[in-house]
Amino acid sequence: MQAIRNGVSWAGFASGPTAWAVSLQLDYAISDWQCHAGFRPTALFSLLAAAAVLAGIALSWRGLRNVGFGISPPLHARTRRFLAGTSVGIGALFALAMLAQIAAGLIFSGCEL
Repeated sequence: MQAIRNGVSWAGFASGPTAWAVSLQLDYAISDWQCHAGFRPTALFSLLAAAAVLAGIALSWRGLRNVGFGISPPLHARTRRFLAGTSVGIGALFALAMLAQIAAGLIFSGCEL
């Protein structure tokens, strides 16, 4: 509970690539099914993954703001600040990728050859 309150510096770094990979694999796994069923949940999968990425970004941002909390050596604070800032950036990059994936899920049906 305290980690959520103070932030987790690596959350955006972990949530971005993981959510993108899971969403992409789900999209590819159901591509044949959604072509024949006429139901296209790929945009929904991408939206859920984008929400997970945004949650990771929020935790990393919180970790960036509270970087010195409970850390005595200044070297650890600088390392944690770098990790949190990098995590926010990587998470934002994957959030943009997820937005592109949502747009693709809304435009393409999966039946294109």
